[in-house]
Amino acid sequence: MNSEHAKQAGEASALSLAEVIEVLRPQVEKIEEGFTAIRVTLDALAEHLGAGPSAAGQRSIPANRSPAPASERRPADEPRAEPPRAAPVQLPPMATPIPAQMPDAVQPSMAQPLAAFPAPVATAAPVAQPSHPAAAPQAVRAGSIPATSGGGGNWSQIIFGDQLKSNPGLSALSGALLSEVHAGEADAIGMLGYLLAFRAADQERKPKLLKELGEAFYLWQPEGNARLLDPLIQWAHALLDQAGINNRIEVVQAGDRYDMQRHNAKERGAEVYGISGWVVLRDNGKVYTKANVSVR
Repeated sequence: MNSEHAKQAGEASALSLAEVIEVLRPQVEKIEEGFTAIRVTLDALAEHLGAGPSAAGQRSIPANRSPAPASERRPADEPRAEPPRAAPVQLPPMATPIPAQMPDAVQPSMAQPLAAFPAPVATAAPVAQPSHPAAAPQAVRAGSIPATSGGGGNWSQIIFGDQLKSNPGLSALSGALLSEVHAGEADAIGMLGYLLAFRAADQERKPKLLKELGEAFYLWQPEGNARLLDPLIQWAHALLDQAGINNRIEVVQAGDRYDMQRHNAKERGAEVYGISGWVVLRDNGKVYTKANVSVR
């Protein structure tokens, strides 16, 4: 019984396998024929574009392929199912006809390159223009002091303070002084230093600095320019009044008689012809400091 059951099971299995093979074989053949049709279409397309049939497209049947077993062969009278034929590819008309065959030296291109479009030019964003043009910076020599400073204000205002508005002559003095300071003149720079020192000095120090301030002025202006000297003395007297100091400045004139109580001179003589400073008086009119002069 067992052998009969095994035999029947084997026959059933063989029958089932044969039926499966018979069902799958047409499908496999249809797939192979479909690939063959695609290859034929591609070869026709290549031939139309000028290239010969691809040698790689030719199918070759291996020599060592064994024939299918008898059980798998299809009956001769069974009609063979033809695969659907692919529709021929319609190519767009071309402006220039391409010859069917081209020389070997010239290989046709399968795709025409697209013309390169020019890259768009980036336009710069409009720059806002200032409503008022900035003033050109002044050239400054190395080591010199500018007449004006963006961070420190106006030097005329720094030196002479509020008196710059009430005393019109200070504008001429400031302009002449600062122009030479800007040019790097040593005597002008010294005068500027004494002006700042006198303005910043306290009540005790101011009368002593009056003598040095006068000598700095005559060193800068040897001829004693009255146009610049008068505004300077007025400014110094205003600062003395603000500090409650009664000292006053007395100007020496060329041609004055030499007075040993008021003048200092290295030479012997009776007449003053060179002036190097001014006389500083006390509140009672007596001499506080003498003026350096030259006599003959």
